[in-house]
Amino acid sequence: MKHVFIINPVAGFENSFITLSEKLKGFKDKYDITVHVTSSVKDATEYVSDYLKNHSGEEVRFYSCGGDGTLGEVVNGIADNEYASVTCFPCGSGNDFVKSVGGKELFSDLESLFNAKNKKIDLIKVNNGVYSLNAINVGFEARACKVANNARGKSKNPYLRGVANALFTAMRNKISVEVDDEIINQSGTMLLSSYANGGYVGGKYNCAPRYKVDDGLIEVCLVKPVSIFKFLRLISKYERGEHLDSPKFKKIVTYRQAKKVRIFSDKEFDFCVDGEMYLGKEFILEICPGILNFAIPETTK
Repeated sequence: MKHVFIINPVAGFENSFITLSEKLKGFKDKYDITVHVTSSVKDATEYVSDYLKNHSGEEVRFYSCGGDGTLGEVVNGIADNEYASVTCFPCGSGNDFVKSVGGKELFSDLESLFNAKNKKIDLIKVNNGVYSLNAINVGFEARACKVANNARGKSKNPYLRGVANALFTAMRNKISVEVDDEIINQSGTMLLSSYANGGYVGGKYNCAPRYKVDDGLIEVCLVKPVSIFKFLRLISKYERGEHLDSPKFKKIVTYRQAKKVRIFSDKEFDFCVDGEMYLGKEFILEICPGILNFAIPETTK
């Protein structure tokens, strides 16, 4: 098997290329290793796609070395290639998806990653051709993510800055959601909504506590508009993933598990796919069961 490391040197708070270069020195005599350092947005997707075209039929594992954005780019370069697998050496500030498959510590040991076994997991396909590995956000969280992206490198907690901004700009969003042919917000408004394969967003928020990465379903959670004061009282429960069972959320949360979702509005709105921002009036999501080989290290826990 070939082992290809895709390194985002600006992910997180330290230069991951320097850190990883030192770690990899001890493995180059044992494994067939290639290193690619990304230089721009979508670089990882293009590199992985081109690599697979030039090495058709060869077994290869791609190691995403960055945050959720880098991982999403690598996944979009692989799609449903049967010979390719992907795993993650987490270097980002959030590392949301690895929380759903064992945690950052489990994926931080290179020897374990080299020997990890593949697991078939789902992806969410968007009508613009993009695949989501972790979660899609609309409304409040999309606004928070957009601001956080612009604040990276300028703030120690960019997502917190994004949340503060969204409190004043995205508390009521005119967006409708249709889940398997059922409109779930007849008012056509929302505070936020998430469409998840994994369980976490924003570094710590357990948006989809009932997630399974291989159940062939999209976790849909929509929160109705509330006042800033009520939101601040409830956000800790949302962070802990208690919003689906808490009586305080019963009247404002709608939860579904779906095969297909349509999100639409009369005006363009922010649409966040694994941390990457898009703009549009309509997005259609469909679950793609078991199309990605994701390598997960073994654990004794």
